[in-house]
Amino acid sequence: MKTEATAFIEELKNGDIRAYTRIYDLYHERLYAFILRFVKVPELAEDILQEVFLTLWRVRAKVDSSQSFQAYLYKISRNCVFKALKRNARQQAFLERMQSVSHLEIRSDEDHLRWKEYESILLKAIEHLPPQRKKVFQLCREGGKSYDRVAEELGISKNTVKEHMVLATKTIKLHLNQYIDFQLLILLFSLSVI
Repeated sequence: MKTEATAFIEELKNGDIRAYTRIYDLYHERLYAFILRFVKVPELAEDILQEVFLTLWRVRAKVDSSQSFQAYLYKISRNCVFKALKRNARQQAFLERMQSVSHLEIRSDEDHLRWKEYESILLKAIEHLPPQRKKVFQLCREGGKSYDRVAEELGISKNTVKEHMVLATKTIKLHLNQYIDFQLLILLFSLSVI
């Protein structure tokens, strides 16, 4: 005999939006509280909660109705929390490196203007990438997402993501090389900007 929860799971696996909405209504408050205990920032907890339910929708066909569905949701939540914390740590480390380098290297108004000009050149190089390559580059470098995650998000293979990144990096380096001196190019490489 099927329980109500088992019926919702089966309907979810078949792509039923009403079942998905019902599952959201049943679990979102508990999952939000669980996530908030880890991240302590309500806005971030809300973003992660959205990611949890997006993940659930993507993997709905793999849900095993014979296993604890609540435990499955908590496992997805935990994984999404860890990914978000890792991504935030990478972004924070990058910002700290940028700040320390900018404090060391930018000593005058002239240096500051030159740095702004270099940033502008970099942004133009990124803007001129083909749309799909630009999107892959921004998700990986600026968004801190893994190749696997970007491949899943865009519906392409991991090898395609890797190829886009190789070609984007090569194109950006060639563009920067036309405008920026060699020492700054090395600095930008060391900061993982490109």
